[in-house]
Amino acid sequence: RSASRGRDRRTDRPDEPREERRGRRRSPSPQERQRRRSPSSEDSRDRRPRYSRSPRRRPSPGRRIPRRSPPRRSSPQLDLERPRSDRRPALSDDVPPPGAILLGRVVSIRPFGAFIALDGYLKHGLVHISQLAKQRVERVEDVVKDGDAVKVKVLQSDDAQKVSLSLLQVDQLTGEDLGDEPPPRRRGGPAGDDDIPRNADGSYAWGTLQPLEREPEAEEPDAPAEPKAKPNFARTGKLAEESNKVNGVVLKWSEPPDAMRPTKHWRLYVFKGNESLEPYHVHRQTAYLLGRERRVCDIPLDHPSCSSQHSVLQFRLTSKTDAAGNTTKLVRPYLLDLGSTNGSFINGERIEP
Repeated sequence: RSASRGRDRRTDRPDEPREERRGRRRSPSPQERQRRRSPSSEDSRDRRPRYSRSPRRRPSPGRRIPRRSPPRRSSPQLDLERPRSDRRPALSDDVPPPGAILLGRVVSIRPFGAFIALDGYLKHGLVHISQLAKQRVERVEDVVKDGDAVKVKVLQSDDAQKVSLSLLQVDQLTGEDLGDEPPPRRRGGPAGDDDIPRNADGSYAWGTLQPLEREPEAEEPDAPAEPKAKPNFARTGKLAEESNKVNGVVLKWSEPPDAMRPTKHWRLYVFKGNESLEPYHVHRQTAYLLGRERRVCDIPLDHPSCSSQHSVLQFRLTSKTDAAGNTTKLVRPYLLDLGSTNGSFINGERIEP
């Protein structure tokens, strides 16, 4: 058994020499045959057809898919026979001379002006907002737009590296130089003359200011002066009104300094015809307000003849001196009418408000 471990029963034969067994090709095992039949991922990647838009199919065992060569791309043909005059001319690095009228294109717009690309030059020029039109320009976009073709004039600049341009000094239709003269002033009148004095160059002449001619106004007779209003220091009641307000309603009366809650248990009896209703116990407060305004009244009165604040029952501390000179103090009730329309009555007699 130990001798048969180190050799293969299928390949090694004990009857042939060792040298012949080494030179003879060994037959593959079943695992190697299966591995050869199913290609690996690297082999399948190499055998996959290139430049194919169809979905990838797994090749069958033992079938080899031929490689497809990529499509040939035609090399660009150089137009060597193109005449040299049709090619784009070379741009100059120099600064255009002042006074030259050139054709350009608007490449950028800024709040202070527009940048122009000049034909034949690499440097861009700037048309200031004051050089766009004769009238006042609020926005650059109102005169030119990005990409517009314009005719400009090169102005004299203090900086040799900057190019200043003007749009108003060139006629955009003919390209004629209009010069740097200011636009003619508008004059009044049908013939173009006015009465304003002018200098020799047409500008206005400075002179003295003449007063305007006005018609004399008729003098009116002196009216008697109205007496000035004197200060009034009388009481208006505004402060008391703010302090005497309950639930947004101003009370028509204020309690006196001698107001006091009674010590005796007073009761107010109410009669409706011959029938007696439930009495009111009126000894728990110093005053009881009667009326139709339920926001402030303690005893509501729903009869149409009653006012919103009809009357008030006020308890006051009074003092009384007898014949012997003895002084006694007693809390007594008083009925006060608050200016009601139909008035208040006690024992058939109307009391003064």
